[in-house]
Amino acid sequence: MQRRLVVTMAILALVTGGVMGCKKKSEEQAQPPQSVVSTAKSATSNAPPAPSSTGLTGEQLFKQHCAVCHPNGGNTITPSKTLSAKAMADQNKITKPEDIVKVMRNPGPGMNKFDEGMISNDDAKKIGQYILATFP
Repeated sequence: MQRRLVVTMAILALVTGGVMGCKKKSEEQAQPPQSVVSTAKSATSNAPPAPSSTGLTGEQLFKQHCAVCHPNGGNTITPSKTLSAKAMADQNKITKPEDIVKVMRNPGPGMNKFDEGMISNDDAKKIGQYILATFP
């Protein structure tokens, strides 16, 4: 009985840690190396997207802030709400990066609010551009 309790507590700790990881900004998180080159192409050109004011690309910002809850454009909290451009346009009329920024600033249940103190408008827009270019 005690072993079962210990295992249950360990599982709860892992799950809580995973969920909390997408709920707050972690200062301890290592930033991706600057040598990482974005594979996502800009919607209007074949050149890689320019880095944001923080020096990170949309892909790097997505991996840092969003990928825990949205691996490969999915959704670990609400699986029916993926980051597919088609699904977002059909379900919520989200068709441009600014629409994604609005959701980041005032999300629905289950998603952490990413205010300007956590992610600048420039960085948030880079994330939106990356999402729309990467998850069709």
